[in-house]
Amino acid sequence: MRAVYGGIADDMIHLAQREQLKDRGLWALVAKQFYGSPDDADRGWRGEYWGKLMRGACMTWEYTKDRELYAILAESVNMLLGAQEEDGRISTYSREAEFEGWDIWCRKYVLLGLLHFYEICQEQALAEKVLEAACMHLDYIIAHIGREEGKKRITLASDNWLGINSSSILEPVVRLYMVKPQKRYLDFADYIVENGGAEGFDIFRAAYEDRLYPYQYPVVKAYELMSCFEGLLYYAQVKRDARWEQAVIRFADRLLESEATIVGGSGCLHELFNHSALMQTGTAYDGLMLETCVTVTWMKLMARVYQLTGQMKYLEEVERSAFNALYGAVNTENSVCGPDTTFDLPIYRAAYDQGVLESGGKGQIFDSYSPLRAGIRGRAVGGFKTMEQGTAYCGCCIAIGAAGCALAPAVAARDIPEGIEIGIYLPGKITTTAGGARVELLVDTRYPAEGEVAITVHVSQEADFALLLRIPSFAESVGAFVNGKAQENLRQGAFWRLWRRWKTGDQVKLSLEFSPRLAYGMENLEDPGSSRHVAVLYGPLALARDRRLGTVGTPVRLEAGSFSVRRTEDVGFPCQCGFVVSDGQETFYMVDYASAGKTWRRDSETEVWMPMEKE
Repeated sequence: MRAVYGGIADDMIHLAQREQLKDRGLWALVAKQFYGSPDDADRGWRGEYWGKLMRGACMTWEYTKDRELYAILAESVNMLLGAQEEDGRISTYSREAEFEGWDIWCRKYVLLGLLHFYEICQEQALAEKVLEAACMHLDYIIAHIGREEGKKRITLASDNWLGINSSSILEPVVRLYMVKPQKRYLDFADYIVENGGAEGFDIFRAAYEDRLYPYQYPVVKAYELMSCFEGLLYYAQVKRDARWEQAVIRFADRLLESEATIVGGSGCLHELFNHSALMQTGTAYDGLMLETCVTVTWMKLMARVYQLTGQMKYLEEVERSAFNALYGAVNTENSVCGPDTTFDLPIYRAAYDQGVLESGGKGQIFDSYSPLRAGIRGRAVGGFKTMEQGTAYCGCCIAIGAAGCALAPAVAARDIPEGIEIGIYLPGKITTTAGGARVELLVDTRYPAEGEVAITVHVSQEADFALLLRIPSFAESVGAFVNGKAQENLRQGAFWRLWRRWKTGDQVKLSLEFSPRLAYGMENLEDPGSSRHVAVLYGPLALARDRRLGTVGTPVRLEAGSFSVRRTEDVGFPCQCGFVVSDGQETFYMVDYASAGKTWRRDSETEVWMPMEKE
């Protein structure tokens, strides 16, 4: 299947490609880390950036097929391979300090980056060179890590987070085995799973037994935990082990129940699972929440579970996270960290004083944290590291964001055995084959700003196949028409299956009815009526107040049945949709969350959860 979309999803991908992934200076910066002075002093993570960027860039190229981008990636891969030592070692750590801190985590990303490029590589000789380097890279790790005498246990190869950061190398180990099925690679994957993922606690067995929520584990670092379960799903499918597939599904279900936030993503205590569904309106709040690394990994895990199960709830979580938390973190206005953002965080104050974080010029392409209560964007650079003798910097969220932007259109539609399934409505053209014919689907929509979707079919010959269309769970009602004829028996929260003989010119129309609705905070599970915060939702979007449109942080009196909302185009800055909201006494503006807070200054302070005025 090949899809070329328009709208916000396409805009975000091309912005990341243009402003970040084609920046040869950035690629040189992250590759040089494997040539320069060792990253030993604080056992840091400078070695992760190259692989994270490469993964996102390859996913982006799979969508854009941009020749210049591919050439830049090939150059960077060759530069990285030049840093590989004769025994296969690729690391930013010295040999004396290797396999401590974040070393295996960084080597994981080197391996992932090489494998993602291998999958898109257009030159056979280079592909063979990359695969050989990946094998040598992993062989060096296997020679030093494992259960055998003289080797270090993988969960002791880091003193961070009970070693789950090291265990997350499971994913690229299995993926390399899928390309190069050598027994030693599957044996190493067996070892990682048998070791349990965390030192002294088996996270995989805990998920399978399904007795704990992830925030109840002894290690709650959200990004790394989910990375381990991404790897476990690859492992389960290669081993054809239904037990471990079930463990991943149960883990994802526990996350949806306890950790999902109103804008998607998770982690409302910095980057940690902390029962975010409850704590997203909690009082222990400093704005450093919903880390973009967590959001992207959350989306990737939910997408994989959707592809495994076909259950809509996982896809809807990908959609919610993309249209809200992720796109809100994309720096569409080239905003920069400055005095009223980073100065209250000492680590960034020092970098600002040294001129590394500039008050003007080009800003980082992705923000690291997303506020839900009154706060500002751009407050910190997650995973911040200075490089080039302190004259440049990068961060984990800066490096991972492009992968998230590329993911949403990648999962929006897919081939299925009986035909084609469309789960996220993006305007554009989908080209594939079904029923023995070449099929083009032209999708015309302004979703999620509006609920009208028109799909026009073009086929090389008349063909029998099914077209499955998602009817969102939040749709209040739905109208459906095939060539103007009304359809019946459509159900919200399910796929509508249209099996027919298709011919060119056939048209399907959906009219998804959704209007703003209220959501209440869960501050007290014992007393749902005691909520102190309220939010407004519209379709898959969370709406937000923005200081550019009025006050933020003031109490509101919104109650179901006694508030009114109308659309408006009079907002004054770009947004997917704007609304005028009235609680019967006060009137205020709201926009979609992804469009709010974009100046990264106090003048666009934003909030989704609004305090409620109580009688």
